[in-house]
Amino acid sequence: MSQMGNDDPARSFSKDLERGPSVLGHRHNGSNASLPGGIGSAISSSDSSILGDPDQPDLGEEWGPQHPCYPHLNPHVPLNSPEYTSTRIIRIRRDWLIEGDLAPTFSNLYPEILDPAGVSEQEFRRVIEKLNGELIPIFNPYSWRNILDGVLGLITGWVWDDLGLTYAKTRLRSLESWIDKWNIDMEKAAGSEEGIIAPRIVSLRRTGYMNLDFQIPDPEIAPATSEPSGSRSGPNMPAEPNPTVLPESRIEA
Repeated sequence: MSQMGNDDPARSFSKDLERGPSVLGHRHNGSNASLPGGIGSAISSSDSSILGDPDQPDLGEEWGPQHPCYPHLNPHVPLNSPEYTSTRIIRIRRDWLIEGDLAPTFSNLYPEILDPAGVSEQEFRRVIEKLNGELIPIFNPYSWRNILDGVLGLITGWVWDDLGLTYAKTRLRSLESWIDKWNIDMEKAAGSEEGIIAPRIVSLRRTGYMNLDFQIPDPEIAPATSEPSGSRSGPNMPAEPNPTVLPESRIEA
């Protein structure tokens, strides 16, 4: 009689190399019963990659790739580039509770690791408010402009869409320009000091609007643009003292 367990490597490990061993294998029982509180039916597939999967436990307090402050490897630069070794990605999850799957919206949970990188909590929330406020009307399928663009696309044989004249494409180009301007402003604020890497937002087109990626200097090797005001990492990675700062006793000597 075969034992029920996680002996199968295909079931024990996720396809995401950063996730490592799956912590959900022993929790998912394949049930499709309704969740408490009228949320609806659970997702029956154990291979779902949607971060809003109701079968996933709350991993916000556990240090790892699912933690908001976890510095991911930078997949947006070549592997042999200097940026690959000197930068990391802080990934902001999508918030499925705002508009569901009608529009890509992002969580406003502030990762404290962005503070020493040069992105304050106030600036972070301003960015989230700007992006969510733009993306919701852009992707709203019931807005009169999107309905009009659909009718015009049908009449013109989708030439209207190919020419980029739709409301959605026009607004998305404008939003990408705003992100580029934000990155330029961050580079100016960081100054021209050697070794300083300014934070930047990765294009939403590159991430497929599935997450919001902040590129920051690697907390382990790269200098930050400002001093941290609190803990720079997760609960299992306390902030380390700056080795370049000498104690007062040695300075006086």
